[in-house]
Amino acid sequence: MQSAELVRRVEGTWSAKDLHRLEHVCAFANAHLRTVMRRSGENYAKHGYEVAVAVCEARKDPSLVLATVLHDLPLCEQGETLFTKSPLTEEEQQLSCKMHGLRRLHIDEKTKDLDAFLDAFRTDERLLLLRMAHRLNDVRHLQRFPIALRRAIARETLHMYGAIAGRMGMQAWRHELEDTCFPIVHPVMVRQLQQRFLFHKKLDDVCLTHAKHYVHERLLRQDIHCELQGRLKSHYSTYRKMVLKKRRFEELTDRLALRILVEEPMDCYRALAVVHACMHPIPGKLKDYIGAPKENGYQSIHTVVYPLPGVTEQPIEIQIRTRAMHELCEFGFAAHGEYKNALYALDQRPSRVVLLRNLEGLRGEARSPQQFEQALRKYFRDDHIAVFDGENNLLHLRSPATVLDFVCLAYPRRWKMLKSVRVNGRQQSFDYPLKDGDTVEVRFGRTVTAESSWTGLCRHAATRKLVRFGIP
Repeated sequence: MQSAELVRRVEGTWSAKDLHRLEHVCAFANAHLRTVMRRSGENYAKHGYEVAVAVCEARKDPSLVLATVLHDLPLCEQGETLFTKSPLTEEEQQLSCKMHGLRRLHIDEKTKDLDAFLDAFRTDERLLLLRMAHRLNDVRHLQRFPIALRRAIARETLHMYGAIAGRMGMQAWRHELEDTCFPIVHPVMVRQLQQRFLFHKKLDDVCLTHAKHYVHERLLRQDIHCELQGRLKSHYSTYRKMVLKKRRFEELTDRLALRILVEEPMDCYRALAVVHACMHPIPGKLKDYIGAPKENGYQSIHTVVYPLPGVTEQPIEIQIRTRAMHELCEFGFAAHGEYKNALYALDQRPSRVVLLRNLEGLRGEARSPQQFEQALRKYFRDDHIAVFDGENNLLHLRSPATVLDFVCLAYPRRWKMLKSVRVNGRQQSFDYPLKDGDTVEVRFGRTVTAESSWTGLCRHAATRKLVRFGIP
């Protein structure tokens, strides 16, 4: 990929001054990196352009893109000296050097790399996006690598990088990473799933087409202008759900989905009313992620409808969101410059992400490198639940969690005086297991009521530790 492709991606969004700087940076890369080769066979100038294009897909920030183009400059002779002569600003030079330092981190294998991973992102959160873009580019060109290295990259990406992209809310990158690496890591399972999808393909296409026209016509009758998209669940998402939920292929209710994109948030609820009026919703399948966004900022309304004769012969998941919510869903908080808020524990804005805070918490709880790696794997696979307090503030917890886990995390200075708790309006014990969407109202006394037996009421290691050492 030549620099012309990179220039084409940013034209129309960058100023003339930034475009002029990009031309100088590309010329500098061609002069010093074109003769330095990677193990995969391409030169580092071309590699820098490709990674920069990936960064542009999520965020067209000039500083990030320019730093990415020259992030491999230290590989040249007198690389540090060349940085001072490059067209980059001092801040961009530092960012480029940090990105280069992360290029060989293997977060799935070496725990010392995990420490470096977290330390780097603590100092500059933009590195998370740059590292993900670097891995995405490697995955897009896996055929360039030797077979053994190709499998190692695919395995690490499938186990960790795809999950991190999901936690960041970058679903477009997550699906591309997973769909590319899944056939390399599990070729037999992929062939079996392909046969299943192929067997149902004709019926699935007919169902989506009929449902799309049926719903669109009824939305227009209510003056709801929207765009409808049909989608089939990806092979890897299907595989994970079959394994985690222990369900057969035919039992998956979200294998087919119809996405409705509207203009305003209130249109989402109007569209939901139309869908439920003309189709039969399956009880217990309605999820409102607009009122209670996911931890990664994801917002949408999900509902599953029964088969409707003449329209669809099997259940279909309906996803309703605005176009702005859809953009956030595709590229997450990285596309909106929300890095600075990723380090706060309880941000008042539900779209903020607490990924880095949670990772640092896991690191502090682990007694050994092996425990940290195990906890890290578990964190990226566990479901999280959204729980509201009495004032309608939102808190995300790893599942399973009890009432006492919630109180310790939400009220770290007052939990010792806990007197009583009501969940969804009913009095409950302190070890009551919380579910997604629960509302917890807490009453505190004036004196310390905590007891040593409370440690057995917690499901989180962090809250058990807090209770154990917090009771006098």
